[in-house]
This record gives sequence, C-alpha cells and structure tokens, in this order.
Amino acid sequence: MQNLPSNSKPMLLRIFNGNMYVVDSLPVLNNQTVTFNVPDNTESGMLRIILGMSPYAQFINGEASHLDILYTREDIELNIDFNNPDNSVEVIRSDENRNYFNYMKKDNRYFMKLGSLEQVVVQYPDRDAFYDMALKYYKEFQQERDKWIDSCYHSNPQSLAARILNTRRMPFTEGNLTPQERDSVYREQFLSRIEFTDTLLLNTNIYTDKLFQYINFFLNRDAGPRESEDLIISVLDRIEPQISANEQIRNNLLQFLISGFEAMKMENVLAHISNNYLQQCGSSMDMVKRRLEGYRKMAIGQKVPDVTAIDLNNKPINLYNEVNPYTLLIFWHSGCSHCQILMNKLPEMVQKGLFKKHNVKIITISIDEKREDWVKYSKAHPFSWTNAYVEGAFNSQAAKDFNIFATPSLFLLDENNTIIAKPITPDELEESIDALK
Repeated sequence: MQNLPSNSKPMLLRIFNGNMYVVDSLPVLNNQTVTFNVPDNTESGMLRIILGMSPYAQFINGEASHLDILYTREDIELNIDFNNPDNSVEVIRSDENRNYFNYMKKDNRYFMKLGSLEQVVVQYPDRDAFYDMALKYYKEFQQERDKWIDSCYHSNPQSLAARILNTRRMPFTEGNLTPQERDSVYREQFLSRIEFTDTLLLNTNIYTDKLFQYINFFLNRDAGPRESEDLIISVLDRIEPQISANEQIRNNLLQFLISGFEAMKMENVLAHISNNYLQQCGSSMDMVKRRLEGYRKMAIGQKVPDVTAIDLNNKPINLYNEVNPYTLLIFWHSGCSHCQILMNKLPEMVQKGLFKKHNVKIITISIDEKREDWVKYSKAHPFSWTNAYVEGAFNSQAAKDFNIFATPSLFLLDENNTIIAKPITPDELEESIDALK
C-alpha cells in the first residue's frame, strides 16, 4: 500500500445486507505492507478494506478511504495507492478480483460514454447529422453494454464478479430524454431487469444499493415528513413484489428497509410494512414483527396505554388521571440535540398562547439513563409544564409501551387519550395544534 500514513489503522470488514461487521481489526503492518487474516468460517462475499483518514478527509470531517473487494476463499494480493485506491488497485493474486476490477473499469467507461452523449443531445443546439449520430451511438452503447454483460455472465455464471455485474443492468432509454423523463423510465423499469434470487449477493452491497437508488428516484426533497411517508409507502408497494421470489432475500431486504425507516422515524411507513408485508414471513422475522407491532399499536387513531412518571418533587404523574381536552405527551432525553432544540422551542410556543388557546396540556417525560442528568437539565431550563421522569431509559416499561426507539417522540392526544397526531418537527407540531377545533 503506497502512501499509507503512519497513523492509519486499516481494518477489514465484511458486508451483509447493508451492514458491516469486523473481520480483522489488527492486521500485520510491515512498512508499506498490510496483511489481513480472514477466518476460515467467513462466507464468500464482499469485503471492505478501511484504509484510514486522508488529511483532506480529516479537514472536511469526511469518510475514511476504503476499497471493496471480493472474497471467495482464495488468497488475495493487491497493490493499492492510499490516495486513490479505486483507480490505482492492481490485482497481483486473485482471479475473482482481477475479473471484478476489470469489469468495473470497463462498465464505468460505458457510463462515462453514455453520460457524455446525454449532455451532447440535451444541450446541442441543432438537430443535424451530428445530433442524430450522437443519438445513434447512445442507443448502440446501451445495446453493446447489455450484450457484454450477457457474455461475461454466461461465460462464468458461478463467478461472484459476473453475478454482481449481472445486477448492474439498467433500463434502456432514449438519449434525448430530460432528467425528469429519464427518472420516470427508471421509476417504471429500474428493478424489472434484476432477479432478486441470488442469496450470495446478500453478502455484498449490490441489492441494498439498488433499493436505495430506486427509492431516490421517487423522493421529493421539498416534501414535508408526512408527504414523504406517503410517497415511500407507494414505492414500497412497487418494491415488495419485486423482491418476493426468494423468502430469505425478501426477509433480509425488508429488515434493511425497516432499519432505514426507523432511523428516519417514518412510523407510518413502518406501520404499513407491519400491516401488509410481514404476515407470511418466517420465524427469523419474529423479533422484527414484534417491533413493528408497536408502531401499529402507536399509530394515529389508537388509544395509548397509561403511564406513570415522577416529577421533580417525587410526586407521581399519571396520564389517565390528567383529564384534558387535549394532551401533548413528549418522551425526550436531555442529551439528545433534537430534544434540546424542541425544548428551547416549546417555551416560545407557550408564550404565544398556542397551547392555552386550544386547551392543550403539555406533559414531558424524560427517559434519561440517569435521573441526575434530567434534574440538572430541568433546573438549568425551568419548564412551565408538567415535567416528569421514568427510570429505565429505553428499556423502561413506558418506552416499551409507547414503542420509543428514538427521541423526541411526540403524541398529541384527545380527551380519551387517542392519538390524533404524531408531529416530528416543531413546525409540524405547531401545524397540528393549529388544526385542533
């Protein structure tokens, strides 16, 4: 490995279904040579070599430099430049990786050609012979690429490199489409040329990357949280039939999607998955089913369970005893930056009379790991509403009952403790309160 910084700590990870797991974090370092040991029980698939942080990456707080390689139980020897791993890699030993990097290099050239021709036909001022020739080449390059992929795959269908290449097929498009028109074609056809049946590819990033790319064709960056959720639900209804040919692949890819939507706090999407996709999943999904069942139980229109917490004076606060036309129940954590933003914004909303106007009582419940942290924050930021705490943090009964996996979690309740809104942002909270009668 040329130009390896002296302070670099290379690692070897394996990829499975969008996640990465450590294979070797203590390689043998000898000058410019890095030697990793791969345990005998490591499955074939894609490995990621984390090389370390370049000075530029450190300056911009970027990601560590890395290189993805293929492992099929053969010895691998590579020559890499730390400063440009993808373009500098030379395969000294490993037929699988030699084929893989040759495939990727040629395929990237195809994409560069197609991208250049797209710019020509979109921006070229005249529809003349040169314009027509560019359109002709655009079509021919797509056909040529597809035939090349066919040839590579059918000549060695057991090769992991060829199987990865086979999933990189793209829909055929006309060269003079606008970006919006091309996205429309991709929305209809992007997944249709992929067979989600090869379980070995779960040990790579190919399936998960494809799903992520596909979802991005539908996203509207200007849409609000709820509009985005409705859009995602419509996309999922397209994805699920495509990935259902193999139960193992379907279950794993659903878990990948669920993890992503949990991180994005898309609870309506998670409830939709629970209601529509998990009934026929096997026992390996039982834990996921139980988790998603919580999102269904905490959906808008459902009655929340009772909860008892303790205020700063050690007085019990019971939700069901607090009878009000409306209640805003917030689970939060003093160390959570998003919670701090919300807690700074709430007094402004109180001052405006927003909650008083609509008869909304505020109850905030801290799920801090340590009671002292909640007390310290509360004394530094005195609240004018009911402020309480439950022990046990995310493992508390309250967190389990309300399906709390992230903070802040907001529930706007009516007088019967039925959920009428689950706002995410302060602006959405204000909209939900304004909408009350």
